Amino acid sequence: MRKIYRLLAIISLAISSSGAIAQNVNYSLSQFEGFYVGAYGGARLDPATKWSAGGIAGANFVVTDYLLVGLEAQGGALDIGGTLTYDGLMLGKLGYEVSDNIMVYAAGGAGLINGSTSYALGGGTEAILVDNIGARAEALGTGAWGGGLDATKASLGLILHLQ
Repeated sequence: MRKIYRLLAIISLAISSSGAIAQNVNYSLSQFEGFYVGAYGGARLDPATKWSAGGIAGANFVVTDYLLVGLEAQGGALDIGGTLTYDGLMLGKLGYEVSDNIMVYAAGGAGLINGSTSYALGGGTEAILVDNIGARAEALGTGAWGGGLDATKASLGLILHLQ
């Protein structure tokens, strides 16, 4: 009978302590992994543009300890020579974590800029500031589909990671 009580005591101890151990396990490999939303402001640098501002939504996925891939949608407003217009881009991203809270990335994709089918190529860097809030700087060369790069979209943004 004592053996049964000892066995039950060992089992109950193992079950009760396994929950505490499991609570401390972090299953995410990166602070940048998962869905995110944010806002940006900046300029599309060509002779006519004064400013741009808009929103960001996307998701990053861990490939290795330091490598991430992602998909991002950007949409916003542009002031082109006093005329308010819009831009919208869908970008693929390839990121590398320089440290636990800093990522550099390359981005490329297509969309609409001022009503014309366009593409964008470039990159940026993002830093986690506190908890799940990040700041980023990005520069994208843009051009009309089938043509060369003719402008640069430069922006600063705040990102909320929804992990």
